[in-house]
Amino acid sequence: VSKVEIKQPLPESQERISRLVGSVFIGMGILLVAFGIFSYIKYREDPLLDPELESPNITEVTSITNGESILVKGEAKGYDNVFVYVNDEKVGESKVEDDSSFKYEYVVDSEGTYSISVAGVRGFPNRRITPLSASKESVIDRTAPSKESVTLKYGPETNKDTFILIGTTEANATVQVKRGTDSFDGLADSEGKFRIEGIALDEGKNVFSVYIKDIAGNEVLIDEKIRVTYSPTGDVNGDAEIGRAHV
Repeated sequence: VSKVEIKQPLPESQERISRLVGSVFIGMGILLVAFGIFSYIKYREDPLLDPELESPNITEVTSITNGESILVKGEAKGYDNVFVYVNDEKVGESKVEDDSSFKYEYVVDSEGTYSISVAGVRGFPNRRITPLSASKESVIDRTAPSKESVTLKYGPETNKDTFILIGTTEANATVQVKRGTDSFDGLADSEGKFRIEGIALDEGKNVFSVYIKDIAGNEVLIDEKIRVTYSPTGDVNGDAEIGRAHV
């Protein structure tokens, strides 16, 4: 025999209280949703400029590269986010980490010089933003050094087991003289002049290739080879100062 339990209906006063409590909770839910929507709308608005706030500090930016992006790093103590600007136009934003650091990578479509600055943002839902920080420049260079601007001067014959190469190329470029696994490097100065000493020779004819790499990382192989004959019994010292020029 199953047990049957018969429940008595709630008194009218208790029913009214239950309805009232339910209505309160529904009202609170509606208010919370409304506040959430309001906060979201306010947060999505442009933050208000506060000239009294101190701008974040850019500690590192890619100075020159032939790559696809510019890396920006810095410090933004007391801020939630950092807005990143390229040529005074906002391109993105980065979250500020617990140690106050931020990092942002900007993808670049074309060559050129880019001015990078940042601004700190804080507050919710009403946000405030700092003035732009001091800008730093970044150069995107994907063009290899010009072969036509390179001059090489050396002695084609020598009685020494090394020779000297001097010449000119793009300013601050790296010059690499290679033969097989042997490599001899030099660095051009701000006027493009370079000098590489102690380039080793084997007895007989020696052929070297010359590579020029600019500070952005673009490299070019010079068409003409360096050809030097080493004869221990010869009477020509072969130093570059008495050699001939090549283009």
